[in-house]
Amino acid sequence: MYRLAVILAVLAFVAATPFAIFAQEATPMADAAVATPVSLAGVDPLPLTAEREAELEAYISRMLAETGVPGASVAVVQNGEVVYQQGFGVRDLRATDPAPVTPDTLMMIGSITKSMTVTMAATLVDEGKLTWETPVVNLLPEFTLADPELSQKLTIRNAFCACTGLPQRDADFIFHSDAFTPRRLIASVADFPLTAPLGELFQYSNQMFAIGGYAATAAATGSQDDLYDAYTATMRAQLLDPLDMPRSTFALSDVLASGDYAVAHGRNLTGDMQTILLEDEDSFVRAVAPAGALWSSAAEMARYVQTELARGVTPDGRRLVSAENLEATWQQQVAIPGEMFGPGELAMLAQGYGLGWVKGSYHGQPLIWHNGGTFGFSSHLAFLPEADLGIVVLTNGAGADVLTLAIQYRLLELLFEQPETFDVRVAEQIDANAQGLTDLQKSLGAVDPESIAPWLGRYQSDALGDVEVTLADGTVVFDAGELQSTMTPLLDDADDVHTYLLAEPPFAGVPATFAMRDGAPVMTMIDPATGEEISFFFATGREAAATPTS
Repeated sequence: MYRLAVILAVLAFVAATPFAIFAQEATPMADAAVATPVSLAGVDPLPLTAEREAELEAYISRMLAETGVPGASVAVVQNGEVVYQQGFGVRDLRATDPAPVTPDTLMMIGSITKSMTVTMAATLVDEGKLTWETPVVNLLPEFTLADPELSQKLTIRNAFCACTGLPQRDADFIFHSDAFTPRRLIASVADFPLTAPLGELFQYSNQMFAIGGYAATAAATGSQDDLYDAYTATMRAQLLDPLDMPRSTFALSDVLASGDYAVAHGRNLTGDMQTILLEDEDSFVRAVAPAGALWSSAAEMARYVQTELARGVTPDGRRLVSAENLEATWQQQVAIPGEMFGPGELAMLAQGYGLGWVKGSYHGQPLIWHNGGTFGFSSHLAFLPEADLGIVVLTNGAGADVLTLAIQYRLLELLFEQPETFDVRVAEQIDANAQGLTDLQKSLGAVDPESIAPWLGRYQSDALGDVEVTLADGTVVFDAGELQSTMTPLLDDADDVHTYLLAEPPFAGVPATFAMRDGAPVMTMIDPATGEEISFFFATGREAAATPTS
């Protein structure tokens, strides 16, 4: 159990695991002895002068080096203007002569897409095509949950609140990504157990959020046909084009044709960054597009921040959405437990969840934000409405919440003349991550063909489908079709229990434990996002799965 605790403790650093692909929360950080902060309520931030800009850039460059994230792009909005935008690092670690990241470099923004989907819905509320209280089932008649009564009354507002009682079940669409369509997504939630009454518990469900986005799309088009294409077209018409964001896209083909895009990177078991196929990124998020599939740049996302701070007026002076319906998305729908983020100012960072936004505060200044994480990208967008200040940070590295949060806090410390206290927490977290990785390496062993032989074969899960475990040239391979990785054994397992870790990104560090149950092998995986055990039962082909080693 100690080894498993070590593994789970460093997973956030090693990789954005597939079970936490759209991680909504910041990486928990260690407590630090810092002075009690003064209240900044009502205080105007200082301008981002050349001197402060230089300090911020030096900090970003240092943090990139210390965290190993390949690249980042940053934009700052203040008093209605984009006052800063800059790229750092490189787009692709594989390249012999890697191109630099620019403010125009396209990256996946992950769950920041959620707030944009809700803003699209808010424009439809303005147009009278739906209301926040429209039942989802009125727009998607096939929608149903385990509770028939809730199925009939759950509204568009509820779908976006992370408080429906539907648990986080990302593995369901990740393991089936090639075959998962919006229709299959909608049908899948009927079998999910509801774990809390509506409105009582913060629970992040990408499926439920995506369903809300597709329901809004149906209201816009008057049809339930071709929901994915209809959604992307509606986002273009209602949001991206009015905001003058022509390069932001849901289409990987557009990204590749642009020439200025970043490659995805995730960490392996040693903590090193490796590239991830963009085709895999595209496949895994496609069905839940309204929850996290948009590609954008810091330069274009800055226009979105400008519009949020201007209460719905675009940088060109056009009204995109009413202030009433825009600000409705900021309003808290459910409280977020403080222990999810940590002590002190981290607890204040996330006090509640609105509609696609996290609501918190920075030393008394209201703070609205969301982050995003896919298999190989991490992002963060935050703004202080009363201070007319916002920031966008996009990176091409998984699990980079330590970096993106550090950049946000350094900007706020500079502009509000606060001591550099958050960096103490960052340094402690980086050290803790490094020690965790060191401890993890000591727990890893070499593959013993004789030891793994009894566990080779095909396994089945009613929820997640088939997984093949094979041995080839001395390497154990986990093959779930869409998901593939080599596996590394842990040392000192009990005679009847054998644990292996998936070794490569995007799912490096996820443990799989083999044991006998009722006379047959069973493989159990632990979802690091929820702690849920997922059992795969031995099916057939154990001998056929073994390939002679060289």
